[in-house]
Amino acid sequence: MSDIERLRADLEAARRELLGSFEGITAEEFERVPEASDSAPDDRRWSIRDVLWHVGLVEDWIRRTVDQAIGDRTPAPYAHRERPAIAETPEYLAEWLEQCRRPLLALMRRLPDDALDRVFTLSDGDQRMVRPMLEHVAHHDREHAAQIGALRGIRPD
Repeated sequence: MSDIERLRADLEAARRELLGSFEGITAEEFERVPEASDSAPDDRRWSIRDVLWHVGLVEDWIRRTVDQAIGDRTPAPYAHRERPAIAETPEYLAEWLEQCRRPLLALMRRLPDDALDRVFTLSDGDQRMVRPMLEHVAHHDREHAAQIGALRGIRPD
């Protein structure tokens, strides 16, 4: 199995965890914004629907960044966008995540293995490598699956 195939399998497993984290969710759980705490600053106190929007945004940015870097173009730094009003339901946001995943997998199908170790520079001067960026997508899914479980009061096994 190639490195890219291993990454793709990890991405699929992490996405299943994320999607499973909000399976059977109630509308109240989905929309509730957590109380303020020391561990969650006000700008990161997101409802589960906002967490899912964020996950898709980051994945989309990583895909565009890797694609631009492989094409010898300078990728832009990440910029958050507010969740549109239409993105209100678990079903809509599950589809949003699927729409973000399809082009990432298409990009990975055309990447040669040696592209994973390519180093590139973002427009803000930060240097990145393709492999850790793609690995971050799976890590990010798992991180937010755990966050969603905690917001729902579900303890990990």
